[in-house]
Amino acid sequence: MTDIRDIEKAEKLGRSRARKFAVQGVIFAGWQGFYFGGAMADQVRTVDSVKIGAWLVWVLVLLALLATGGGFMRSRSVRALLNDELTRANRTLAYVAGFWGAMAAGIGCYLVNLFEPVSTRQAIHAIVSIAIAAALITFALRERRIAGFG
Repeated sequence: MTDIRDIEKAEKLGRSRARKFAVQGVIFAGWQGFYFGGAMADQVRTVDSVKIGAWLVWVLVLLALLATGGGFMRSRSVRALLNDELTRANRTLAYVAGFWGAMAAGIGCYLVNLFEPVSTRQAIHAIVSIAIAAALITFALRERRIAGFG
């Protein structure tokens, strides 16, 4: 039997999750311009390595958030309530949006490379960043709709 406090907690977390995912997606997408400044040059300085490492950690955290719905520090019963059928369907659609974002970014890198060289690191960074941002924002928008915000 599910405790009423778990239900209330899951309901509150579900409402705030949409907002948090949307903010993370927008901030993540917006900050990518900083990475394409100096970190993608042929010579990688120590500060650039730190910046790239921070980006990689951020990517891994965002992927964990997408995979779990953001409730991995909650009790099993709250996680089960947060991860209902509609949320799993929204997450599946977010993965689809991420896939298509990655395909668009890959094609974009290919087209840019016709006119200006694109390094492997630049291409990977662009593809991963666009895919994750697309997935996060899609998931957030879908969750906002079911939470009654949109």
